[in-house]
Amino acid sequence: MYREIAVKDFMPLLLEQLKFADSILDVGSGTGTLLERYEAGVVLGLEIHRPYLQHRKYTAPHIIPVHADANHIDKLFLPGTFSAVTLIDSIEHFTMREGAELLRKAEIIASSRVVVFTPRGFFPQEGKDHFHLHGEFYQRHCSGWEPEDFLQRGYAVTVLKGYHHAENPAFREAFGPDHPPLDALLACKTV
Repeated sequence: MYREIAVKDFMPLLLEQLKFADSILDVGSGTGTLLERYEAGVVLGLEIHRPYLQHRKYTAPHIIPVHADANHIDKLFLPGTFSAVTLIDSIEHFTMREGAELLRKAEIIASSRVVVFTPRGFFPQEGKDHFHLHGEFYQRHCSGWEPEDFLQRGYAVTVLKGYHHAENPAFREAFGPDHPPLDALLACKTV
């Protein structure tokens, strides 16, 4: 499935994909600003940069911070451990090869669904940590993803037309204030 829509907030679309989930592994959770909006009974926020977890934005006891490298999720979790695995604004921090391998591992760990949200195409970003927690190395973008990259792996893709724009400081820094908006991708696979 492929569709294009124009929305300013992707959260309703994301939450619709996760409404069935009893447990969620959020890969690359950062400070976890979205995690309290997930309705699952158990949410693990996996993050490689420990200061993001130490300054996390969530307090709910069902959200568990996990300090680990996403490349090792297959060694940390057994197949089918979580109802869903999410990669929200995180897959672009891996090379295409690493990202493809991470998707493969996520598809094994998820018992029902893998959900990815990422910019469409390459969105340059490096040398800046918008959380101001010295995570510049982890914030750099190493890949750009197109709908075909997910469609060929069996994902349904929703293109969010013009989602990234000059109101976003990272967008302005990468492209300048007069650059036309860029799309985002929401890719979902039932496993």
